[in-house]
Amino acid sequence: MSQYANYTVASDDYDKTRAAVGVDTILSCLARTSVPLGNQIVLEAGCGTGNYLEALRPHLGSLSGMDFSEGMLTQARTKFGEEVELTCGSILDMPYEDERFDGITCNQVIHHLDEGPDASDDPVDWKPCSNPNVTQFIQEAYRVLRPGGAFVINTTSHTQFRDGYWWADLIPVAVARVCCRMPDLDRLKEILTAVGFEIETVSADLDGILQGPSYLDPMGPLGEAWRAGDSTWSLSSDAELADAQQRVEKMNTEGTMQAYLEERESKRFGIGQGTFVCGRK
Repeated sequence: MSQYANYTVASDDYDKTRAAVGVDTILSCLARTSVPLGNQIVLEAGCGTGNYLEALRPHLGSLSGMDFSEGMLTQARTKFGEEVELTCGSILDMPYEDERFDGITCNQVIHHLDEGPDASDDPVDWKPCSNPNVTQFIQEAYRVLRPGGAFVINTTSHTQFRDGYWWADLIPVAVARVCCRMPDLDRLKEILTAVGFEIETVSADLDGILQGPSYLDPMGPLGEAWRAGDSTWSLSSDAELADAQQRVEKMNTEGTMQAYLEERESKRFGIGQGTFVCGRK
């Protein structure tokens, strides 16, 4: 239930510029459960087009996916048919009985749940969000998870948003708008603990690249399909997007783009693009 991105439209191109990263980390968290991986019943909350479901499926007993966007689920159904249970609805109010799942994973979703500044708003004018919807989602996850089960949240810290993506420097105001909407890691851990989870691990993924092989395309920001690979672009104003594209065109014309990419990527190497937080019920 993204508060700002239209995934019905983005679903058409999403898989072209998006990859499932950190699958081994997710499986490692799930494996530290009394139920063997091959017998586990696992939910992905906010499953999108099913990239993570596809990567996890060979290792788990049964998979379910839930997403608010019917367009994204349409893409997922073409991959799985009837093999994976897919449900359209809000992860803030999940239609599952108590303690149904052995594990729950949520990948790059929580920044979509709470309200914040839109493309026309100045993020400086917004007070820090108390994250009521993130809290409600975590409460729901706790309810439908079995005792001893793992809840793995794949998120991006505010620092990673700013410096883990080379193009974030092109649209810093849009990045700030996203950060207004989502909890940073310390706040996320506070919410998890308050709901009842024990924080087991917090680990940055230093190798994964969420946009896959297309990520380093030096002309990428000029293309709508490429920008659809990360919803942050949808929060850039027309003026900010135009300025970003002018910078990209100029650097490519002047031959300075490669040096710019290398400088930006040097930051990613130290912090990564995502962080996995594992809570145990």
